[in-house]
Amino acid sequence: MKSKADPLTSVAVINVSSPWKLPRPRWEIPKYPATMAATEWKALLAKASQGDAETELRVAEIYSDGCKDRRGRILVRISSRKAVEWYRRAAEHGSPIAQSALGYFLSEGIGAEEDVREAIRWMKTAFLNLGSSGDANNIAITYRQAGNLRQAVRWFRIAVAAGDDDDLVQLGIHFYWGKGVRRDHAAAVSFFRRASKAKRIGEDERNDAFFYLGNAYLEGNGVKRSLPMARRCFERANKDNDHPAAERLLKKMLKDTGRRE
Repeated sequence: MKSKADPLTSVAVINVSSPWKLPRPRWEIPKYPATMAATEWKALLAKASQGDAETELRVAEIYSDGCKDRRGRILVRISSRKAVEWYRRAAEHGSPIAQSALGYFLSEGIGAEEDVREAIRWMKTAFLNLGSSGDANNIAITYRQAGNLRQAVRWFRIAVAAGDDDDLVQLGIHFYWGKGVRRDHAAAVSFFRRASKAKRIGEDERNDAFFYLGNAYLEGNGVKRSLPMARRCFERANKDNDHPAAERLLKKMLKDTGRRE
């Protein structure tokens, strides 16, 4: 029987207090991706000032990302504060996309003081208007960040029911570590397996599903312990060399194997 100090445990890459947080590769997001003429921007502002929700939303998005003119000069500087102002206008005028975005900005304290209660209110309004699994996911994550794990699990379930297979991974995490729900390793493994085979899932989330499934094989929870199966899952998770957590555990496994030899 291996002890908790066994070098082949996942403690080095998974923090059991927040197991949904994994080391991630850093991607550079290009700034000022949009371009338009100054006359277009003035016309957009004029139309938005008349209370057109779609145009208000567009103005908010431009303030959020910034904008350059046709010559590559900055036309609209990034301003999270102004973005929130325009998202709020569009949200109040009925734009579900703006309602969702405003909720996110408020939940993160971007461009305005953090306000979880108001953030969730706007996210729920967006969800009621569209029934979007993405809004249910945002609500779940916001509840989780606020420490309300039971509500987080509830909304991850709602997101999955609305068609978000990505959140099968999140449900698996919560069941595996007993966060906001009774710990159930077998149920967690089932969620990870479903996610690994799902059709409506992002590739990053599928990779995470294989990673957490590999962790279950590594620890022997919910499945029979199998280092070959764990290795296979980690290799699948890191097939494009873009999953640092799986890569670290593969290196630990290789190092441990060499030490045993």
